[in-house]
Amino acid sequence: MNYLQYPVLFESSESDFTTQGIGVLTDCLSVEVTNEFNELPELKLDYLATGDIANELVKDRIIMADVGEGYLKQLFRIDSVKKSIDNEIEVTASHILNDLSYNTLKQNINASAVTPVAAFNLLKNQLEQPEPKLKMISSITGTTNISWDMTKIDNAKKALGGADGSLLQQFKGEYLFDNYTVHYERTIGNKTGKVIEYGKDLVQANQEENIEETYSAIKPFTKVGSGDDEKIVYLPERIIKTNSNFEKLRVLTKDFSQDKIETVDQLRTRTNKYITDNKVGIPKVSLTFEIADIKDDLGFVDELKMGDEVTVYFANLNIDTTARVIKTVWDGLLHRYKAVLIGDKPTTTSDYQSEQNSQIDNVDKSVAEVSKDVSDLKASDKDKQQLMDELKKNVNDTRDDMLSYINGSGRDVIRFLPDRENPTDIVASESGGNYGMRWNSKGIYYDGKGTVAIDNRGNVYADNFVGQNITGVYIRGGEISGVTISGDTDISLGSGSTRTSVTRYGISTPNMTVYQIDGLKRMDVSQYADIGGANLWGDGSGKLYIGPYNNFSNSVRVVTEAM
Repeated sequence: MNYLQYPVLFESSESDFTTQGIGVLTDCLSVEVTNEFNELPELKLDYLATGDIANELVKDRIIMADVGEGYLKQLFRIDSVKKSIDNEIEVTASHILNDLSYNTLKQNINASAVTPVAAFNLLKNQLEQPEPKLKMISSITGTTNISWDMTKIDNAKKALGGADGSLLQQFKGEYLFDNYTVHYERTIGNKTGKVIEYGKDLVQANQEENIEETYSAIKPFTKVGSGDDEKIVYLPERIIKTNSNFEKLRVLTKDFSQDKIETVDQLRTRTNKYITDNKVGIPKVSLTFEIADIKDDLGFVDELKMGDEVTVYFANLNIDTTARVIKTVWDGLLHRYKAVLIGDKPTTTSDYQSEQNSQIDNVDKSVAEVSKDVSDLKASDKDKQQLMDELKKNVNDTRDDMLSYINGSGRDVIRFLPDRENPTDIVASESGGNYGMRWNSKGIYYDGKGTVAIDNRGNVYADNFVGQNITGVYIRGGEISGVTISGDTDISLGSGSTRTSVTRYGISTPNMTVYQIDGLKRMDVSQYADIGGANLWGDGSGKLYIGPYNNFSNSVRVVTEAM
């Protein structure tokens, strides 16, 4: 492999990288390049402050360095240059494609049935700062519609991943960034066929923790009915075992009530599917190989590339599973990995943001179809506004009364204890007593018609607290009252299977969801609705029945069926 012996420094506007540029950084003390799945690599370099071209290390200039096996001569733009106290210069730099983070769109981009390459070319042609070297290579032939709003895609990198509608979100592919070329495939890396035996080749605390969280059996249940008629359904065999070989049974109790399961057969089928879908019984792999950990028979670790797949064998459990390279740290001076992390395909920052935006967007669309936002009622709620105005007035009046009361001069005698020359306490009290106000290094205390205390441990107490705003992470109390109780996400009562949630679009309980309280638009009920003694229920086919629950002979079918 033709590795760079040392990184090379270039001017910020350089386009020819076949030369030695400004110079070769031979006085590097360390070179470390971190590369994570679906993310741009990052460079950290320590350079001797008295080195030959130390003064040439300037922000925005370009450093060429290797990233890993088969991932050579990548370009990094310098983000920061700092001098440390031990005669070293610390340099951090981002991959050249991070320039897209500072580039914007000239106008909105909308297109139908486009491939990743076609969408990327539309992006490239609409950049405010042209980047003619940019190109995408992809074998993905599927198409999608794109709608990139320049006010939301406020930097071009978000179109690749990190925003709603990005290519990462639309195609669920995997990236490899090669200077100005973006490789975008369904899967990157190769199936190597290499095997790592856990417990022999490597033992690590983090993997032990993952094994501890692995279950070998599921104990499923579901709740049927509601109120006094509610009952819990278990399997006759109680548990379903996985194929794992733990010495002691590790049982996970799983509630499938939300799946609206009512029979034992349905519960058994759902449990088996859950075991398969979630690989229950197979430890989640998370192994980090440090240089010092790699033995002779694990020399292949230095040959791994991002996305490569290996097999991990757990001999004591008689289980083998696959894992992929998801992070590497390359030592640019030793020309080998400093660390390699293998595990499940991670949820990157870009993935998370795109998924989060997508979920928010889907909720908003769903709400728009079935309900009027409850918050719309605020504008017309005059009574609530009047109560709020009265409350504000009461707060202001209380503040003014307190200031007037204090400014009216005190009547108690102020004394210094034990004496005026070396006091440890200041007290103010009637008739020379030690009660009333006390102030010392531990805090301030007053005990009169009301009690107030502030101590040096960070505690504040007052019989009555009046103010304009209270901000905190947690507020606990026996009773909370006011004009409005609001939350950005929801207000919840109870927890788990008994949780009732009030959100901006309605009310949700374990067995019922109501959309738009103001003029009921939709109500989902998992069992049946009891209205004036008459039961309304459906059989799952879209037909509506009136009459005793689950009694066809005494029920009336409504002719209207689901659209």
